[in-house]
Amino acid sequence: MRLYILGNGNVGFDAFTNLYVPELASAVASGAGFVVCDFRGTDTLAMEWLKTQTADVEVLHVGERPRYLPDRFRTRVSAWTVTGGFASDAERDEAALQRCTHVLGVDFNSDDKRTSGTAKMLERAEAKGRARLPRP
Repeated sequence: MRLYILGNGNVGFDAFTNLYVPELASAVASGAGFVVCDFRGTDTLAMEWLKTQTADVEVLHVGERPRYLPDRFRTRVSAWTVTGGFASDAERDEAALQRCTHVLGVDFNSDDKRTSGTAKMLERAEAKGRARLPRP
């Protein structure tokens, strides 16, 4: 399993811990690999959580260098793959969908007036046949 982690940029630490960490812990225990982008919120919190959990992470970013990477000192980050050069967030997100078999994402920003970028990405993932990670 290769898991693409995505979500809202305004997720807080407590919400991330409740909504993502149980599934991430289960995925790490099963030997999954991970794909994550470098935006604020879910992406950065996922990287911070994964940095001491696994070396099997690919970080995708737009341009020459990532907006964010965790500290490499005494973490597993030094073994992560960092892939950049994407021309846009859309191109980077498409690459993430191509690299994964499963997705983990929680959307709490959509309502009857607005569909969030996270909700749109989850719809794209489903259309491409990527399985949503079930809760443990």
